Amino acid sequence: MLIDGVYTMNDRWITDWEPSERFPVYTRANAGEILPDPVSPLGWDLIWEEGVSKGWADGAHRQGVFTPDESNPDQPDYIACFGGYLYLNASMIRVNGERTPGLSAEAMDAAFLGNHPDVPPYVPHENDQRPELIEKIEEVQAWVMSLDELPEELKEDRDKILAARSQRPDLSSSTDAELVERSRSLMPLVREFFEPYQVYGTMSATGPTILGALCGEIDAALPGRLISGLGGIDSAPPSIDMWELSRQVENSDELAGEFDAGVQGLETRLEDSAGGQEFLTDFRNFLAEHGARGPYEWDAASETWEIKPESALAAIDAMRHANESLSPMNRHAAAIADREAAEQEVREIFAGNEEALATLELGMRTARVFVAGRERTKLTSMLTNHEIRLPMYELGRRMTERGILNRPRDIFLLRNAELDNFIGDPESFSDMLQERGAQFAALGDLQDPFIVDGVVPPLSDWGQRETESHSVDVGEELVGVPGSPGIVTGTARVITDPSDPRGLEPGEILIAPVTDPSWTPLFIPAAGVVVEVGAPLSHSVIVSREFGIPCITSVHAAVSKIPNGAVISINGSTGVVTVAELPE
Repeated sequence: MLIDGVYTMNDRWITDWEPSERFPVYTRANAGEILPDPVSPLGWDLIWEEGVSKGWADGAHRQGVFTPDESNPDQPDYIACFGGYLYLNASMIRVNGERTPGLSAEAMDAAFLGNHPDVPPYVPHENDQRPELIEKIEEVQAWVMSLDELPEELKEDRDKILAARSQRPDLSSSTDAELVERSRSLMPLVREFFEPYQVYGTMSATGPTILGALCGEIDAALPGRLISGLGGIDSAPPSIDMWELSRQVENSDELAGEFDAGVQGLETRLEDSAGGQEFLTDFRNFLAEHGARGPYEWDAASETWEIKPESALAAIDAMRHANESLSPMNRHAAAIADREAAEQEVREIFAGNEEALATLELGMRTARVFVAGRERTKLTSMLTNHEIRLPMYELGRRMTERGILNRPRDIFLLRNAELDNFIGDPESFSDMLQERGAQFAALGDLQDPFIVDGVVPPLSDWGQRETESHSVDVGEELVGVPGSPGIVTGTARVITDPSDPRGLEPGEILIAPVTDPSWTPLFIPAAGVVVEVGAPLSHSVIVSREFGIPCITSVHAAVSKIPNGAVISINGSTGVVTVAELPE
């Protein structure tokens, strides 16, 4: 409502859920990587409420760790929406560890939560242990450890969404009602494809856990080195293809001149030159292949690379000055070489110990299959989200042209249940959309609690996000969670928006609040990566290991503490960031 010229809201947002009484602890860890900002109301309805939440439950039941009667079937407890922000259920993650042989609540905390100071200690519940589930859990574990390649189900899922994409109608000639129906018709696929994503995502911890137990105490860097440069990671090809496009720019004075003039209006300018047209052909092929990716891509409202091509062009611009030694291909080759060297070191350590060598093989094979499986199933989900997204953006574009909306993405301020009435009488929604838009923008300025323990604080108690820097001293150490091994010293560059990577110079160390696949191209010219929110299974870690880039996650308040231009050293094996020099 509007009071004295200021928009206010209730202490709950329109998409908020109630926390679980049985599993009361929720966290923004990993969730902050999936959806760093509040999820749009329509994005929550179309993708999360009926799709992801129930697909998550399906995956947990498939693993045998939980039974259907342990969670609310209408709003499964595995995730929740508080203040418009996505939360994962940390209590259920911990119980997963307690029920799975070889794991524990503490091990799951280390894998998923990092070392954030707000994480409460694990408090056992009498039903956390369920011995009757062990048989099913062990069957699933045996299946996990038996695989030596990605199973056929993942190819079948990918083929299914690619078929749906090939059958996409001409959205520009579809009626408003047909656009709504197209998006709604794809919603069941979200649940269907998220189930394996949940399974492979959870099981991707198995290989690293095995390797950590085998040789982590010998050398903390060894487990990470053993799973670096594994290959087959679906989030890697966009960076490789972007690199090739950046080489075109760097090797052409004509293209370089156009990029020097800025990415706004770049496509139009390139249409008028022969060299530009060739580049545009390759760039549009890139968008056809990878256009579903982009910042905050789990939200249907995301301005993905296809929706906003200039964000991809900005990433190419950031890459083009990088030395050839920083190419993803060279980095991947170096990561492979280091992995092979680490494997040889471990084999020499355990020479003659057949059991240990068999464990080494098992850990590496399981990591290779399930880390790749996690990224494969995630991309399938992203392709599905994109097919749901595009009809709504077309509807938003039309309503913007009619003056109903200020911009196309404002269509995502609506709820799914409101769409039919909206297309029937869009003018009647104008005042409501204005108010809701102001409220939604205000949510993005709030500091989301890292932990919710049983009770969701009212929105009026949430503070504002910090914007001021905190001072650090030369020699001060910031401790996070080891991600990708390696030691590097360089200039820190704080980047908070992946669509605006200006200022990041090749060889600098990227400091980011959180990362998702849209950040991956920025990793290529970077010497190292430091992220505020994340854990060993975070996207930033997986991609960094693939390209052999030292990475540390869960460095609390890194963005506000580390000033631009500071010289820092990072140790990806120990998780320590050391301030070597402060800018003048």
